[in-house]
Amino acid sequence: MPCWPLTYFSKDQNDGPNMAAQKMSWKVSKDELKIIVNKNVNTSIQKMGRELENNSREENPIISKRRVFGSYALVGTQRAEFLQFKQFTKIYLSPDVIDYMYTLKQLQNDNLAKFLGIQCNDESMPTLTVLHTLVERGTLEEFCLNQDFSMNETFKSAFMRDMLRGLNYLHKGPIGYHGFLQAATCLIDINWVLKLSLYGVTNFICDALDKENIQAPDYLERTLSYAQYVCFPPEHIEQYDKTGEKPPRMVRGSQKGDMYSVGMILYMMIERDDPYMFSHDLGRPDLRLVKDIIKNHKLPRITEEDNAEALLLEKCKECWNRKPAERPDVRDIMDTISVVYASAKGSLVDQMMKINEKYAAELEDLVSIRTEELAYAKETTMKILNEMLPQAVAEDLKNGIVQMPRSYESATVMFVQICEFNVLMKKSTPDQVIAFLNDVFDQFDSVIRHHVAYKVETTGETYMVASGVPEENGGQHIFEIAEISLEIREVAAVYVLPHDPNYILRIRTGFHMGPIAAGVIGIKSPRYCLFGDTVNYASRMQSTCAPNQIQTSEITAKVLENSKRYILDDKKLVYVKGKGDIKCYLLTGRTHHGAKQVEEL
Repeated sequence: MPCWPLTYFSKDQNDGPNMAAQKMSWKVSKDELKIIVNKNVNTSIQKMGRELENNSREENPIISKRRVFGSYALVGTQRAEFLQFKQFTKIYLSPDVIDYMYTLKQLQNDNLAKFLGIQCNDESMPTLTVLHTLVERGTLEEFCLNQDFSMNETFKSAFMRDMLRGLNYLHKGPIGYHGFLQAATCLIDINWVLKLSLYGVTNFICDALDKENIQAPDYLERTLSYAQYVCFPPEHIEQYDKTGEKPPRMVRGSQKGDMYSVGMILYMMIERDDPYMFSHDLGRPDLRLVKDIIKNHKLPRITEEDNAEALLLEKCKECWNRKPAERPDVRDIMDTISVVYASAKGSLVDQMMKINEKYAAELEDLVSIRTEELAYAKETTMKILNEMLPQAVAEDLKNGIVQMPRSYESATVMFVQICEFNVLMKKSTPDQVIAFLNDVFDQFDSVIRHHVAYKVETTGETYMVASGVPEENGGQHIFEIAEISLEIREVAAVYVLPHDPNYILRIRTGFHMGPIAAGVIGIKSPRYCLFGDTVNYASRMQSTCAPNQIQTSEITAKVLENSKRYILDDKKLVYVKGKGDIKCYLLTGRTHHGAKQVEEL
């Protein structure tokens, strides 16, 4: 095991310990970092690497496949994408490197995936790991190569502008370059915003590679395919390998090198193919193509089509100029995009908003029937919003009132889970499973509508309900949830599955009352979320409950018993994670006119 002194240096010797610690905030310790392996991914990284060598063009490179996370990292609670190298010797963190990494972590831009830091120089974890915020929807490369995806000028112009905005922010700032600008490092988030990733670290990594501080693991060399390697600027490839004989590796970066890469990405978006897949006569990009690029100035083939995008393809040629100083800058490319896509301006969200505004204006000008359609559309939108948020919260958001998070002294949370759902999934088609969940949860929703309660969310086969938030009801929340739990159980008892009439729907229900915190999380996709031990406690009540039973905590049961409206049976002690052995109760039915009535299923 290597043994490295964990030291760093500060430019300013007068920096106090707080400032020194702050400047090292980018350095992630092994205790903060956890690698999560996705066991559901059937193909390993090594197997995907072999596919790069053996499969046909349509299956290469692996980055063109649908984006599946074989593994990801956790930095504290933040999910992250990571690039990891084996580390053999201590990496010297000079004052300039420390200041640079600190600056890199401070970057904030809508078109950059947040740089979370670097893990290195940990003697018990001999790796160097570069970490960026995980972006889940996919990569620009995937969308470009997916012929089923309709990349019209709205998407093209928005993605191009997003990429150039992020790049311009880097070029104008202290970082100065990206260095690993590829369609594969342009990530599309859930809101269709393009974010650049793996920026500003290639020179640091190349220094460590050249000094043999680190080495790329076998799977990384395979993941950096020739198809990606040949899109690096030739001048930077030659810095690493003048002969074209060495295997693909990350290379250094510069502003003008980034502009070469911009040309490759624009080409891919217009032609919907890998730059050299389309034109190379030798089949898949390989060592021969690298030599052809270095020695013969090989370039992607441009289609001779007379259309508006031909002007942009000419800019691609300028980006590939072997004299870096003569390549265009970000502003030049942005101006060309504004000319080529004159009718599509702004981000994708901006363009969609403009389309919606235009559509709304047209509706206002139509006859009364069109006005009625608009009113209906608005009503539908509010219905959807009311499904996502409590009605009072939705009304506040509609009226521009900011919902502040708040605490509630007492509320009741309930979880309902469908038992043996995995068994049903195995013997049903996807359409049948979705229809089943929609049908069951719709019937549960019908129960909720008759009570002062709110469906918080459904996650898979689990249904979550709360009462007492955000509308406080004077302590009635526990009785509302008790009634809901009994009525939902009655619904489940008579449910008939259309494609399997012999199927018996069994559910387990648990609820608990206590203090809770609640608030709206998210701006573009707001959700009303509940927090606190009460939520966890209610979840444990459900998870430790037997099928077709309703389990609650002792404190909740006492309130129900004191009301003399419900029948409860005490159970033996139940072990609850985080609580130990606790006494739980089963809600079995209601009492009427002083006489007990047990509801049996």
